[in-house]
Amino acid sequence: MNSKVLLGALIAGVAAFLLGWLIFGILLMDFYLANSTEYPGLMKDSPNFVLIFVANVAWGLMLSYVFNLANIRSVRNGAISGAIIFLLTSLGIDLLYLAQMNLMNTTAIVVDVIANAFLGLIIGAILGWWFSRGVK
Repeated sequence: MNSKVLLGALIAGVAAFLLGWLIFGILLMDFYLANSTEYPGLMKDSPNFVLIFVANVAWGLMLSYVFNLANIRSVRNGAISGAIIFLLTSLGIDLLYLAQMNLMNTTAIVVDVIANAFLGLIIGAILGWWFSRGVK
């Protein structure tokens, strides 16, 4: 991996951390609470923000690596690719959760997939811009 991929991962990770906080931690928090099964001990009193940040950098690294391999070098292609990757990833994960657990209802799954696709669209656009720098 080159430095452009690694720096792209960090940029995407920071953006995902901040946008995830806005989308999931503020805008949709009450929705998720109303559409999820709550039981004692499920949620920590205070989330581990360091681990959340590291997880977002891991997502950023995955996208940055794929974008580099796929030669995605524009904001438009980045946005489309990011949305598709996040939509399919969250759809797969959420459907497995729905099949195996009583954690979220179907409405929450649909909203979660859409919200993640939107997050992927923004992060993908940022990475598309990052990889387009210096391209003629």
